[in-house]
Amino acid sequence: MSDQTMAFDRASEAREAIAASIAAVRSGEADLSAAFAAADADPLVGRCFAVKVFEAVPGIGKVRARRTMADLGLAEDIWLHQVPADKRAAITAAFAGPGPL
Repeated sequence: MSDQTMAFDRASEAREAIAASIAAVRSGEADLSAAFAAADADPLVGRCFAVKVFEAVPGIGKVRARRTMADLGLAEDIWLHQVPADKRAAITAAFAGPGPL
């Protein structure tokens, strides 16, 4: 098997793992705590952009996800496994309650 084929296979695995994680959050099957745990356990899931997972939380849209990240000082291009523990708790709490009216 060539190096290029192996790289394509690895990229495909990563895309599938990230899509499964986002789908679990979107369906309510997993919460943000579970997504963070999966990111810490699986390096493929950890390389997902955090904003994509936050946007998938039911009731949280693109605007609220990005505003909350900006309020917490998180860059939009941070990977899920790179979110610090204190920011994880803050963003989980921010998304747990009802949104602004």
